[in-house]
Amino acid sequence: MNMAVASPPDAFRGHCLDEQMQARLMNRIDTKFLVSAHLLDACLRGLEHHYSILEIDGNRRFTYDTLYFDTPGRQLYLDHHNGKLNRFKLRIRHYRETGGSFLEVKKKSNRERTIKNRLPLTSQTVTNNRVIPFLEEQLGRPVAGMLPALFVGYRRMTLMSPMGTERITVDTGLGFHSPDRRNSLCLPDIAVFEVKYDRKIPCSPFLERLGQLGCRPMQFSKYCIGTSLLFGHECKTNRFKPLLRRLHGICS
Repeated sequence: MNMAVASPPDAFRGHCLDEQMQARLMNRIDTKFLVSAHLLDACLRGLEHHYSILEIDGNRRFTYDTLYFDTPGRQLYLDHHNGKLNRFKLRIRHYRETGGSFLEVKKKSNRERTIKNRLPLTSQTVTNNRVIPFLEEQLGRPVAGMLPALFVGYRRMTLMSPMGTERITVDTGLGFHSPDRRNSLCLPDIAVFEVKYDRKIPCSPFLERLGQLGCRPMQFSKYCIGTSLLFGHECKTNRFKPLLRRLHGICS
């Protein structure tokens, strides 16, 4: 008798959000990989003994809706494009399944560390006027003039090591939309893996697996790539052309 074999996401033990929040990794090192979506199962298969997967109410894939903000001249995009060492992104992220929304400032330091701070967006935080003080404290500058710049949506799975020192996000179904929703572009054939850890981890079964499959780390910013794809006719894209060619190669 043939026995059904669980697909890779279903083979992992589930962990709850409270367990994951104990290893928030808000100050961390990120390593990203861009692979074809059809390699997703091959990347995960056999790793169920090394990681658990976030599960909420039976769901293991979650929808993220993110709105990025920038100056009218796209200065935050240009800071990344031009290789500025100390830079930041400003966004509102909504978790569709749980209903939570957060205002987030994501900083990249000159030591290549990612530092994320966020404020829950609730009626209380808005009523108490906590948004502007939070932003000015995080950014060290006035925030007047920031405008909606790009919508990004995708589906995410999150794996975590038993000790909570390593977290892996798996993003698929990327879609980019202009703030007025008149321009859109989807990348259904792309999977983005991001390995997040608080220090140099001595051994990562997931990184070893990706190496065995010939996957190599690369810089990838959803905001910058989405901006390049939708608005490349009106902003600089030279720094991102190798990555854009890689995307074209995977999708073609």
